[in-house]
Amino acid sequence: FVCIIFKQNQMKPLSIFLFIIVYFSYISCSDKQKNTVDDSSREIKENYGTGEISRIYTRINGKIEGKMTDYYPSGAIKGEKYFEDDKQIGRTIVYYENGKIKEVQYYINGLKNGGDTIFYESGKIQYVSDFKDEKKNGYLRKWDEDGNVVYEAKFNMDTLIEVGGKSVIKK
Repeated sequence: FVCIIFKQNQMKPLSIFLFIIVYFSYISCSDKQKNTVDDSSREIKENYGTGEISRIYTRINGKIEGKMTDYYPSGAIKGEKYFEDDKQIGRTIVYYENGKIKEVQYYINGLKNGGDTIFYESGKIQYVSDFKDEKKNGYLRKWDEDGNVVYEAKFNMDTLIEVGGKSVIKK
Protein backbone atom coordinates (compact mmCIF):
# COMPACT_ATOMS: atom_id res chain seq x y z
CA PHE A 1 0.00 0.00 0.00
CA VAL A 2 2.77 2.43 0.93
CA CYS A 3 4.83 1.48 -2.13
CA ILE A 4 1.88 2.14 -4.45
CA ILE A 5 1.37 5.62 -2.99
CA PHE A 6 5.10 6.32 -3.25
CA LYS A 7 5.34 5.27 -6.94
CA GLN A 8 2.09 6.88 -8.13
CA ASN A 9 2.43 10.20 -6.38
CA GLN A 10 6.22 10.43 -6.27
CA MET A 11 5.87 11.34 -2.55
CA LYS A 12 8.97 11.66 -0.48
CA PRO A 13 9.59 9.08 2.27
CA LEU A 14 8.95 11.69 4.99
CA SER A 15 5.52 12.49 3.55
CA ILE A 16 4.65 8.81 3.44
CA PHE A 17 5.81 8.40 7.03
CA LEU A 18 3.63 11.32 8.18
CA PHE A 19 0.64 9.97 6.24
CA ILE A 20 0.98 6.57 7.94
CA ILE A 21 1.22 8.13 11.42
CA VAL A 22 -1.86 10.31 10.84
CA TYR A 23 -3.83 7.40 9.35
CA PHE A 24 -3.10 4.98 12.20
CA SER A 25 -3.66 7.70 14.81
CA TYR A 26 -7.12 8.27 13.35
CA ILE A 27 -7.91 4.55 13.41
CA SER A 28 -6.62 4.27 16.98
CA CYS A 29 -8.80 7.19 18.15
CA SER A 30 -11.84 5.73 16.38
CA ASP A 31 -11.36 2.39 18.15
CA LYS A 32 -11.07 4.12 21.54
CA GLN A 33 -14.29 6.02 20.94
CA LYS A 34 -16.09 2.81 20.02
CA ASN A 35 -14.83 1.07 23.18
CA THR A 36 -15.96 4.00 25.34
CA VAL A 37 -19.46 3.76 23.90
CA ASP A 38 -19.52 -0.02 24.35
CA ASP A 39 -18.33 0.32 27.98
CA SER A 40 -20.97 2.92 28.94
CA SER A 41 -23.55 0.24 29.73
CA ARG A 42 -22.81 -3.44 29.91
CA GLU A 43 -23.77 -6.57 31.77
CA ILE A 44 -20.90 -8.19 33.65
CA LYS A 45 -20.76 -11.93 34.27
CA GLU A 46 -18.13 -13.25 36.65
CA ASN A 47 -17.28 -16.93 36.86
CA TYR A 48 -15.85 -19.36 39.36
CA GLY A 49 -12.53 -20.91 38.32
CA THR A 50 -14.47 -23.97 37.18
CA GLY A 51 -16.59 -21.90 34.75
CA GLU A 52 -19.91 -21.59 36.56
CA ILE A 53 -21.38 -18.08 36.86
CA SER A 54 -20.66 -16.55 40.28
CA ARG A 55 -22.14 -13.05 39.80
CA ILE A 56 -24.12 -10.96 37.30
CA TYR A 57 -24.49 -7.18 37.44
CA THR A 58 -24.59 -4.10 35.24
CA ARG A 59 -22.06 -1.30 34.93
CA ILE A 60 -23.15 2.04 33.51
CA ASN A 61 -20.37 4.57 32.88
CA GLY A 62 -18.06 2.48 35.08
CA LYS A 63 -20.44 2.32 38.06
CA ILE A 64 -22.49 -0.60 39.34
CA GLU A 65 -26.19 0.08 38.80
CA GLY A 66 -29.31 -1.96 39.53
CA LYS A 67 -29.54 -5.55 40.68
CA MET A 68 -26.49 -7.70 41.46
CA THR A 69 -27.09 -11.43 41.76
CA ASP A 70 -24.57 -13.85 43.30
CA TYR A 71 -24.74 -17.59 42.62
CA TYR A 72 -23.52 -20.78 44.27
CA PRO A 73 -21.44 -23.05 41.99
CA SER A 74 -24.59 -25.22 41.69
CA GLY A 75 -26.38 -22.32 39.99
CA ALA A 76 -28.68 -21.59 42.95
CA ILE A 77 -29.05 -17.92 43.88
CA LYS A 78 -26.76 -16.97 46.77
CA GLY A 79 -27.81 -13.33 47.14
CA GLU A 80 -29.46 -10.30 45.60
CA LYS A 81 -28.47 -6.71 46.23
CA TYR A 82 -29.17 -3.39 44.58
CA PHE A 83 -26.91 -0.50 43.62
CA GLU A 84 -27.35 3.10 42.66
CA ASP A 85 -24.38 5.20 41.56
CA ASP A 86 -21.98 2.41 42.66
CA LYS A 87 -23.40 2.35 46.23
CA GLN A 88 -25.44 -0.45 47.74
CA ILE A 89 -29.06 0.53 48.48
CA GLY A 90 -32.30 -1.02 49.66
CA ARG A 91 -32.84 -4.59 50.78
CA THR A 92 -30.16 -7.25 50.40
CA ILE A 93 -31.14 -10.89 50.70
CA VAL A 94 -28.69 -13.77 51.19
CA TYR A 95 -29.95 -17.31 50.62
CA TYR A 96 -28.95 -20.77 51.74
CA GLU A 97 -28.18 -23.01 48.79
CA ASN A 98 -31.58 -24.69 49.21
CA GLY A 99 -33.30 -21.33 48.51
CA LYS A 100 -34.33 -20.46 52.06
CA ILE A 101 -33.52 -16.96 53.32
CA LYS A 102 -30.33 -16.79 55.36
CA GLU A 103 -30.01 -13.03 55.95
CA VAL A 104 -31.78 -9.76 55.21
CA GLN A 105 -30.01 -6.40 55.42
CA TYR A 106 -30.88 -2.82 54.48
CA TYR A 107 -28.62 -0.19 52.95
CA ILE A 108 -28.83 3.54 52.35
CA ASN A 109 -26.18 5.24 50.23
CA GLY A 110 -23.76 2.31 50.60
CA LEU A 111 -24.06 2.03 54.39
CA LYS A 112 -25.94 -0.59 56.41
CA ASN A 113 -29.00 1.11 57.93
CA GLY A 114 -31.93 -0.50 59.74
CA GLY A 115 -32.34 -4.12 60.66
CA ASP A 116 -30.00 -6.98 59.93
CA THR A 117 -31.67 -10.34 60.47
CA ILE A 118 -30.04 -13.78 60.21
CA PHE A 119 -32.16 -16.92 60.02
CA TYR A 120 -31.44 -20.55 60.82
CA GLU A 121 -31.94 -22.85 57.86
CA SER A 122 -35.19 -23.92 59.55
CA GLY A 123 -36.50 -20.37 59.01
CA LYS A 124 -36.38 -19.38 62.69
CA ILE A 125 -34.65 -16.12 63.61
CA GLN A 126 -31.09 -16.54 64.87
CA TYR A 127 -29.88 -12.94 65.17
CA VAL A 128 -31.27 -9.41 64.88
CA SER A 129 -29.43 -6.13 65.15
CA ASP A 130 -30.03 -2.52 64.15
CA PHE A 131 -27.60 -0.30 62.30
CA LYS A 132 -27.27 3.38 61.57
CA ASP A 133 -24.66 4.45 59.03
CA GLU A 134 -22.89 1.07 59.28
CA LYS A 135 -22.67 1.24 63.11
CA LYS A 136 -24.55 -0.94 65.59
CA ASN A 137 -27.26 1.26 67.03
CA GLY A 138 -30.00 -0.31 69.12
CA TYR A 139 -30.56 -3.86 70.27
CA LEU A 140 -28.66 -6.92 69.21
CA ARG A 141 -30.36 -10.20 70.09
CA LYS A 142 -29.44 -13.83 69.47
CA TRP A 143 -31.71 -16.86 69.80
CA ASP A 144 -31.06 -20.59 69.87
CA GLU A 145 -32.97 -22.85 67.48
CA ASP A 146 -35.69 -23.40 70.10
CA GLY A 147 -36.45 -19.66 70.17
CA ASN A 148 -34.80 -18.86 73.50
CA VAL A 149 -32.89 -15.58 73.79
CA VAL A 150 -29.25 -16.45 74.45
CA TYR A 151 -27.75 -12.96 74.22
CA GLU A 152 -29.05 -9.40 74.32
CA ALA A 153 -27.11 -6.16 74.15
CA LYS A 154 -27.76 -2.54 73.33
CA PHE A 155 -25.47 -0.29 71.32
CA ASN A 156 -25.29 3.43 70.72
CA MET A 157 -23.35 4.12 67.49
CA ASP A 158 -21.07 1.08 67.96
CA THR A 159 -20.62 1.69 71.70
CA LEU A 160 -21.87 -1.12 73.94
CA ILE A 161 -24.11 0.44 76.61
CA GLU A 162 -26.12 -2.50 77.96
CA VAL A 163 -25.83 -6.31 78.21
CA GLY A 164 -28.66 -8.53 79.39
CA GLY A 165 -30.64 -5.52 80.60
CA LYS A 166 -27.78 -4.16 82.74
CA SER A 167 -25.83 -0.98 81.98
CA VAL A 168 -22.22 -1.32 81.05
CA ILE A 169 -20.04 0.74 83.37
CA LYS A 170 -17.27 2.64 81.61
CA LYS A 171 -13.99 3.07 83.43
